[in-house]
Amino acid sequence: MTAPDGGAAAKKAFRGPASACLSLEVVIVPLGLLVMDKVEGGLTPAKIAWVVVLTVGMIVAIATFSRPWGLPLALGLQVLMLLGWVVSPSLGVLGLVFCLVWALMLWMRHEVLRRQRLFAERSGAGPE
Repeated sequence: MTAPDGGAAAKKAFRGPASACLSLEVVIVPLGLLVMDKVEGGLTPAKIAWVVVLTVGMIVAIATFSRPWGLPLALGLQVLMLLGWVVSPSLGVLGLVFCLVWALMLWMRHEVLRRQRLFAERSGAGPE
């Protein structure tokens, strides 16, 4: 039996883990300000602005993840976090960690869709 939705259910199922990851980031990224203050010798307006923009962007990404541009927005925020290394090494480390988490989640999503497609092809071929 083939999936009538062509993998749409598997794509919808990705929303939960992606939103959970973004929610974790919404909590963890602002906490990075404490590390920046203690370890990097203080906060600058650039560090604070970068963290606020990322945090607000992640909240928006959570709310709009079901839209077609939700995933590209979330991935763009990960790139901005990684580029945060220029502003703060602490933020860059967080960006690296979360980019690895997103890479793993995207690989798992791809693998589920691939296996679902393979199963549908085998099921649709009929008995041998």
